[in-house]
Parts: sequence; C-alpha cells; structure tokens
Amino acid sequence: MTAVAIRPFEDRDYPAAVALASAVYTDYPWSEEEWRHEDARYDGDRLHLGRLVAEEAGDLVGMAEYHHVATMYHPQKLWVDVVVRPDRQGQGIGTRLYRELTEAMRPLRPTVLWTGVRETFPRSVRFVQDRGFREVRRAWESRLAVASFDPRPFAAKAAQAVRQVQVVTAAELRERHPHWLAALYDLHTTAAADIPQPEPYTPPTLDEYRQRLLDNPNYLPDGHVLAVDGDRCVGESFVLRSQRLPDVLYQGLTAVRREYRGKGIALALKLRVIEYARRQGYREIRTWNDSLNAPMLRINTALGFVRQPAWITFERRED
Repeated sequence: MTAVAIRPFEDRDYPAAVALASAVYTDYPWSEEEWRHEDARYDGDRLHLGRLVAEEAGDLVGMAEYHHVATMYHPQKLWVDVVVRPDRQGQGIGTRLYRELTEAMRPLRPTVLWTGVRETFPRSVRFVQDRGFREVRRAWESRLAVASFDPRPFAAKAAQAVRQVQVVTAAELRERHPHWLAALYDLHTTAAADIPQPEPYTPPTLDEYRQRLLDNPNYLPDGHVLAVDGDRCVGESFVLRSQRLPDVLYQGLTAVRREYRGKGIALALKLRVIEYARRQGYREIRTWNDSLNAPMLRINTALGFVRQPAWITFERRED
C-alpha cells in the first residue's frame, strides 16, 4: 500500500475535496462553486482558514481544517473538522491529520476549539471525546415535505400578523427602496444579535454581509421574504437552493426585531417561504434549530418539520 502523505490544501484540490466531503456527508453534497464561495469569507487577516489533506497515490483520502467562526469571532477560538473517506476510517489517518492540524494552528495560540459531529457517527464521537472535547450543545435538522403541507390551520393567525406590516420579497424591496441594502443589513444584524449562541455575536460588515448572502450563488431574492413597516425592515425569512439537490431548499435565518415579536410575524413569513417553495416545485425544506433557540424550534415543530438526528457541538478548552 502506498504511504499516505499529509500536505497543505491547494487550489487544484477543490474537486477531490468536494467529492470526499460529499462521500462522508452523503445527505449534504456540495458543489465546487458553493465550497469556493464559503472559503472566500476567510481573508487571512482577521478570519483565518487552514486546511490539510491526506493523499495516497494521488487520491485524497482525508482532510482536516481549522477556521474562525465569523458570527462569534475571537482570534483564539477556532472551529476544527477532520474527515476521512469511509473506506479508510479506523486506519490512523484521522489521528495523523488532527496531530498535524494542531501544529498548523499553534501560531494562533487557540484557547478554545469547537467541532461538530452528527450523533449517527459514533466513531467520530469517540474520536473527539478521546481528544478532550466535551458536548456543549445540540442542533437538530428538521425537514418539511412541501407538497403535503397544509397551511390552513395557521392562516388566521398569519393573516392577522400581516395586517400590521407589508410583506415583500427582497427582489421587490430592491426595486422600491432606494436604501434597500442598508435596510436589509440593519434588520439582519439587529435581529441576529438576539439569536442564542454560546459566544457573543459578531456582526458582519456591510461588505461581508453582501458577500456571504447576496453574492451567494444559491441566494434566491424571490425566496427572501420580508416584513416591512414604513421604511424599516422588521422581519425576514429566506431560503437558499442547493446545486447538488435541486429539489431541496435550505432555510436560512428567520428573525423579527424585538419590538415586533409575539405578533405572529415570524410564522407568517415562514408560511410565505413554504408557499414560494410549493409554487417553484421544491420537494423539501431543511432547517436547523439549536437547542438554545426554543421559540423557533416550537414554530418549526408546529408547522410539521420532522426532526432528524442531532448535530452535537463539542468543545475543548485549553487551560
């Protein structure tokens, strides 16, 4: 058997890396364009990304990376991930990758490491626990079958909510509002700051917001639904398409400004998003709910989203 070599990731590795990740996480296949867009957020100045690959006879059999978490940035707190091709797991490749990744991120002097593991991957759970990580939170993916969804039980409450605001799409807002981008950005950063997470929220700059969402190759301006009161955007719910799963939408942020909560606006916006998915012929909407965000979890459960296995966030603190 040819020796496995660990080396830094190179631009030419994107196709093989995407194939490797898709083979490990079969429910979440990526395209190269999607992956490159995600990587573009790491500027190498404030936000760092480091990636290693394990190569054997020209084939990628494993990969490891670290990166800062943009929404809760701290220069010494990093997310790490190690993946090994299913047929090569349990042969020490992951151990080598993790050891070399630890050396690669040493210049950043990390004080906290996070990683995420799906609960259906017991080998991966043991791997991170053996390296001093402990569980700190869970997030559940939930899926809605669009064709069988019945909006009628929610219609009265949604109708009452939208009498207080105007509901438009981001595409419509862009045509009508001279400062549409600033209005979107202000809503997003204000509402997102109240979403529970384990570390303080770090808002993106306006340019970062544009790059991450509006320039996303999967962004759908007609699938971005907004509640507007006068010149202010007060609530939003949006979905992103998937290039490798053309009949699936991924639910992005659903959030409402604090002073407009408790009026049914979030529910009304999600109903509009589901109706958009139905009209466009999508089969399924997938969303994630952190265990810390009970209000949104209740809404999605009431709408009929079916909970899938949990993703567990593990943490290791360097004392």
